[in-house]
Amino acid sequence: MNWSTKKAIAFDLGYTLVTNNRVQLHRQFLRNQGIELEEEIIRRAYHLADKKFMRAYPKVISTGWDYYFPWFVGKVNFLLGHQFNLIEQTNFMKQEIDRLWQSGQSFWTPFSWTVDTLQKLREQNFRLALLSNWDASARPILSFLELDELFDVIIISDEFGCEKPDPSIFQELLLQLNCSSEEVVYVGDNYYDDVPGAAEVGIATLLLNPYGRLGMEELNYTPVVPDIRHLLELLPLHSHAAYE
Repeated sequence: MNWSTKKAIAFDLGYTLVTNNRVQLHRQFLRNQGIELEEEIIRRAYHLADKKFMRAYPKVISTGWDYYFPWFVGKVNFLLGHQFNLIEQTNFMKQEIDRLWQSGQSFWTPFSWTVDTLQKLREQNFRLALLSNWDASARPILSFLELDELFDVIIISDEFGCEKPDPSIFQELLLQLNCSSEEVVYVGDNYYDDVPGAAEVGIATLLLNPYGRLGMEELNYTPVVPDIRHLLELLPLHSHAAYE
């Protein structure tokens, strides 16, 4: 990848820029059943379940929790070696999420490094974009988290009418940025949604995986980094000329 040509960086949203407290809620449910597990063990199980769904059940995750979440939680429980009534467990987790919203808090929250990294990239005169498979809740979440002001372009699949990996949504990204494909890099955590569609229009993708190659052993793909902070190491240190 020729980083010296890049003028714009586009990001996925979920688990790229923001995370949530599903792991903590799962741990609390286990505690209610008298089971104590370290948070990191549960987090790795969620990571593996994410990668399994990305690989084997494309587009399922973006259909909404009411459709897939019990199935997904069942997979996590399997990886943890436990069995529970999934209706009871997912109802508990959803009720806790609803309490967060009702108390004026968000289930989604930026990673601790997200805002700082995005601001540093802007200081280097990179244009920033968001391209995400998400429903109508995306913009309210971005506004609530005060992330929307950091992006020059925001493209949400629910608004555009198709989702990644359809190359047309990546083509729209180029159009709105007024960039060539060589000038843009895409950053995301789902190889099957992010890499093929971007590549079809000539955009290179930086793939995120916080656990090395865990969960994506079937792939022979580079570059892979743990999180977006590594962009600051990969991109040229000199500031780019203001975008024309």
